[in-house]
Amino acid sequence: MPAEAEKTVLPGIESILIATDLSGRSDKALARGMALAAAYGAKVRIVHVVDDDQPLSLVEDEVARAADIIEASAKPIAARLGIEAPEIDIWRGLASVAIVKLADEINPDLLVMGAHRRQLLRDVFVGTTVERVIRNSGRPVLMVNLDADVPYRKALAAVDMSQHSIDALKFAHRTGFLGCSQLAVVHAFLPLADGLMRYADVERNKIEEYVESVADDAHKALTHMLREEGLSRLASDVIVEEGDAVGVIKSAVARLHPSLVVLGTRGQAGLKRVLIGSVANAVLRDVECDLLAHAAGNES
Repeated sequence: MPAEAEKTVLPGIESILIATDLSGRSDKALARGMALAAAYGAKVRIVHVVDDDQPLSLVEDEVARAADIIEASAKPIAARLGIEAPEIDIWRGLASVAIVKLADEINPDLLVMGAHRRQLLRDVFVGTTVERVIRNSGRPVLMVNLDADVPYRKALAAVDMSQHSIDALKFAHRTGFLGCSQLAVVHAFLPLADGLMRYADVERNKIEEYVESVADDAHKALTHMLREEGLSRLASDVIVEEGDAVGVIKSAVARLHPSLVVLGTRGQAGLKRVLIGSVANAVLRDVECDLLAHAAGNES
């Protein structure tokens, strides 16, 4: 995107931290993060973490090479966008811990990461680096899937009417939805008495009337919440659908083809997170667009 045309367009982000593991997935995050920096006039810092659980000679060799590789990638992008070359930090340790620690030190407005490689069994029991950073950083994290030359056009905000989803929506609004010009809001509901009514052999039309009334109540509550938060004028499409949150969100993504999904999430620790997981974790593993997750707080 042309740097001079975009620099004053988007408000709300003054600093961006980009985390890279030097993979192709992180190359997309690097390019997107720097393009956003040009659009916002933001400062950029790049961090790479070297796993120190290996022989010292290998650690030192990777530290030396990583800075050169990042500089060779970032410098031409910065020149093309007309922005300052970013600072580069090379840390040693566990990636998710080091990224969160640096983010705590420099307090960026946005943390940008690539969609890290999925390893099914490891992910089930441990979680990917991006999941752990989202859970523990307590700040907005943009997970990048799309190439940087694909413009952001439509955002889809998943709202469960909790405070953390409101906070995510407010952050996205304050920052101009990272350049998206359209917004759809989706909310999933489960009619709690539906199963009991079927078990009691209630007439089908009565069950349908009940589900419709629950949907109507949910729609009214959602539009009221958006109005109370001053966000009602933003959403061109308000979607309320029956089903579990993950399924409803994925269905809306498949139908609407958004560039960006916005989610609020809470950090969780221990067995509950491992066995149940969160909506954000389930969605970010499968969506092919970019995902902006805002952790409203964590319990780890």
